[in-house]
Amino acid sequence: MSTRELSKMGIATVALNIDDEGHRVIDKFPVGDVEFAFYQHTADELNQEGIATPRLISADPTLRKLRLEYIPNPVDQNAVAGDAILAMLGRLHHYPANFEWRYHPHSWAESALEKSLILLALPDKTAQQLRRFQRCSHVLFYNQCLVSGDSNAGNWGKRDNGDLVLFDWERFGTGSPAIDLAPLVKGMGSKETFIDLAERYCRISCHYKLNDLAREIAIAKAWIVTEVITLLDERQKAAFPIYLNWYRENLPEWLDNTVKML
Repeated sequence: MSTRELSKMGIATVALNIDDEGHRVIDKFPVGDVEFAFYQHTADELNQEGIATPRLISADPTLRKLRLEYIPNPVDQNAVAGDAILAMLGRLHHYPANFEWRYHPHSWAESALEKSLILLALPDKTAQQLRRFQRCSHVLFYNQCLVSGDSNAGNWGKRDNGDLVLFDWERFGTGSPAIDLAPLVKGMGSKETFIDLAERYCRISCHYKLNDLAREIAIAKAWIVTEVITLLDERQKAAFPIYLNWYRENLPEWLDNTVKML
């Protein structure tokens, strides 16, 4: 058996293994309640609606272990905001939420923001601007659209036949479509990129006001800063100083330019 560690930010071990029949598979464990329930009760229903997720091979509730189909081909960051991905996300966002499913509780608590600001040690003006985004963030969470919650390029892949697949559903929940659209934008993005993305998404999915969605994408981008920094710190990931330094370098100018969208 050959094993290759694939996990980056999550708490679970994600490994590429070879099963007894010589097929490549993904083993993920220990899987949280949201993702374990997703593959047991939700994935098949979404797949039937054209929202492609890896096929579940087996689930061990004792070990909290999932064995999943291996999706062999990555999707490049520059291609992740293509129309095919926007269309799949649009189908997810349109699909009615089921109150019996288990969801990750998305929020941007003031306590989480303040913790991230301590870690980031930003200039006071920049910190105040980020606080303004947090005070507007309720628009991300009251919407009852289904969201994957983690749609970045690293969680997309293609089967050998070209079919797109979205994996890593530990943040499956409800909220604004912007929660899934913001990670598609490379880096922090700009007002122009947010408007362009919102325009293309609205053209494909036909259920959102362009200006409202562009604003929510900007807010979601700011929220992701807190999510990434606090998670990397809590989980003691090696990438923490890389992200910390990048945000310190790029956030002041980005917030100066983007706070006008609020």
